[in-house]
Amino acid sequence: MEIRGVIKSKHINHVRIITSDKKQEVDVFYTDSKKFDIEELIENEVVLFSIVAESVDYYGLKLAKFWLLSIISPKKKFVYQGKKRKGDNENNEEGWADRHLK
Repeated sequence: MEIRGVIKSKHINHVRIITSDKKQEVDVFYTDSKKFDIEELIENEVVLFSIVAESVDYYGLKLAKFWLLSIISPKKKFVYQGKKRKGDNENNEEGWADRHLK
């Protein structure tokens, strides 16, 4: 499921967004593995999240807790490139596949 909105506030374990369609405030929870990605987002930024709903029983009332699966938009500004290998050159314009498929 996807949810689109504007970030209202960021907290330790969740982000509060105001949805674009119905202007509702929704909390989207995230795990520690997504913490770095959430820190890159700023308040009042338009986001599109891929989420999953978890059913929660609150004093007999059925509620849903939304968990972040991935950030669809905006795209990540930082991309982990992995460890440098022997022979990799920062100034070299040809990629790994170009070097190994000759």
